[in-house]
Amino acid sequence: MLKVVCLLNVTAVMAAPTLSAQHQHFKNLEWRERLTDHFALRAKGTNHDPARRYAEKIWDECVRVMPGLEEDFGKNKFRTPGGAPGSDAAPYRFTVYLVGSGHDYTAILEQQQQRSGWDANQLQSCRITRNYGDPETRYQVLCKADPERSAGGGTDLTPVFVHGTAATILKGRSLSGGLPFWMSAGWGYYVEHRIFRLCRVHYIDFKTYYANEKADFKRGATLEPNEPWPSPLKKMCRKEIREALDSVCNAQILSLTPNQSGYIFALTYFLVSTDENITKYQKLIERSRQGEKITKSILLEVYGYEDDAALEKDWYEFMESRDFR
Repeated sequence: MLKVVCLLNVTAVMAAPTLSAQHQHFKNLEWRERLTDHFALRAKGTNHDPARRYAEKIWDECVRVMPGLEEDFGKNKFRTPGGAPGSDAAPYRFTVYLVGSGHDYTAILEQQQQRSGWDANQLQSCRITRNYGDPETRYQVLCKADPERSAGGGTDLTPVFVHGTAATILKGRSLSGGLPFWMSAGWGYYVEHRIFRLCRVHYIDFKTYYANEKADFKRGATLEPNEPWPSPLKKMCRKEIREALDSVCNAQILSLTPNQSGYIFALTYFLVSTDENITKYQKLIERSRQGEKITKSILLEVYGYEDDAALEKDWYEFMESRDFR
């Protein structure tokens, strides 16, 4: 079953329409706004958590690997994949919308559907998961209530917020709303791990998956949200229960397995595991900024590997090492 997913320098709390230079993305809705150094937190019918607590921690992890974000945000150089600015004046801030009403979330989704051309399946997915990232990479929306009800039914969206916001910021820096799934999801998992030492966003119901006796796979270890992922992944790797690079690079949300999910996380961890690798990851992002679609062949080229087997050798050795923790 698919289940898609610090230092706060508060400078203002106010309500629309007298908001900051950050763009308004939804009509006929008023927000209580709270600004941090790099985020505009907008809440309606709820408080500013979990963004108030974790937004700047996400920034710290993102800017460590993507230092160009400093100019994007501080000098208002941010542009959407289509080339539009995100703010009328410097600094640009990534916006987080926190919604406490299913009715308001439905109104937001209807506006998003109209301008993005979403089909019914995509719309329903956002209702089920209660969150989504802007296709133009400017904001993240989280609904704390059941969208099928008018209000109530609070849900802890902390892991979803961290994962989704990190992934959307990566897409923004890459000037691409269409990064390969392994890259955006892997970055989301990695930032989750850096902040919590856990990866708590499930993309499928792992227990149901492992209980399926007809599933064609070897069981190595379940990946649970309440334990560190490196441990079970190390065991799978040592037992040669591994995902190939091709499997990870071609992973899709609707067919994702627990093993693929874990190895997507492990691949990103490996790709940014050293200063040298971070420099190569930055080159990968730059290739996307130049308009290239990030494929497996580009990944191999940027990291200097002749073929899948060469990268897999170093990747698997890293996973079995003490550096993967």
